[in-house]
Amino acid sequence: MMKDISVVIQRLRGSADAQRAYCCMTEVPTPWPRSLCMCRDWVASNLGKYVDGYHLHLESGEVVGHLYFALSERSLFPYEVEPGVGVLYCEWIQQRHQGQGLGKRLFGAFLNDMRQKDAKGILVECTDIEGQMHCQPYLARGFGVAYATGHRKLLYLPLTQPQVSVRPLESRIRPHQGVPIEVLIINGYMCPFEVATEVLMREVAQEFGDQIILREVTLTPDTLQEYGVAKGIFINGQQKLVGGETEEQVRQAILEEL
Repeated sequence: MMKDISVVIQRLRGSADAQRAYCCMTEVPTPWPRSLCMCRDWVASNLGKYVDGYHLHLESGEVVGHLYFALSERSLFPYEVEPGVGVLYCEWIQQRHQGQGLGKRLFGAFLNDMRQKDAKGILVECTDIEGQMHCQPYLARGFGVAYATGHRKLLYLPLTQPQVSVRPLESRIRPHQGVPIEVLIINGYMCPFEVATEVLMREVAQEFGDQIILREVTLTPDTLQEYGVAKGIFINGQQKLVGGETEEQVRQAILEEL
């Protein structure tokens, strides 16, 4: 535990902590309460298995920052990574508390943990899209680019090993055409923003009756290897939805295939 006058950084220890996860969704009343509950339940069920983390509390007890991670040998990460590497899934400080050095404190607690575990280094997948896991803070912390494609980059911070053996998994989901349309949902449950669209897809798909075949797969190490992806909604093998879409946008994505 790390403490100063105004904040406490604490490791998640059980279901009660998990039910306070994803402070990114509590800055304002969340538009996706159902998906938030589903993601919190997933963290509670998989804490210490596929996910670990830290919460940053104010003295009042309010969670205003989070950092979720796993070691590479038990991470649900769309890369083939050697053992003994920390994989940072998600990090966030609520916007009203940004710029106060709290992100540095939170990451410092995680970094100390990785050093105590003699981790070889830390990997994080980031993006150049504002409001998401932006790359700039990690580059400023000394991370270097290990792999890049499109808007996304995989960054590596060496600790005991200067380089890491890592390669992206290859998606085994192939685009195709035809009716009935196949909708495949890979349930990762790591992001309420993305899970919200999965919830809408289940509801909208019912409108189309036997024109749609809906399949759902829960992400595990085995299904990660089977499909080569860690999350997503695939309509006839194509990923057209990325998270946060409206009901009409979900419906339109189906209609485009019809």
